[in-house]
Amino acid sequence: MEGFRPIDPEKRGRHGSFSSAVDAAFKDLVTEKNAFFDSLCDNWKMLFPDLPAKPGRYEDGKIFIYVKNASLSFAVRPKLREISKRLALLPGAPAKINLRLEIHSR
Repeated sequence: MEGFRPIDPEKRGRHGSFSSAVDAAFKDLVTEKNAFFDSLCDNWKMLFPDLPAKPGRYEDGKIFIYVKNASLSFAVRPKLREISKRLALLPGAPAKINLRLEIHSR
């Protein structure tokens, strides 16, 4: 291409290199820490041994429960109210248990 000239690094923006942009992106990823959720993850199999789901993440006061596929989502969805009641009885539980299902193949 005629007339094409790369932009000088100091004019590119806040990152002078690709590696600094990647480093900044990783620093921007913030995982919300919650002692109740950490405890829940550690004890999930003991609390719900036959449930084909697992806690995935805690975000904005919501607990995301992961299932492997849509059929398992269909099977677990009616049990969410019972799961919520059991979780509310645990020490350190938030005042309101807000559960969401997500499909994750891994």
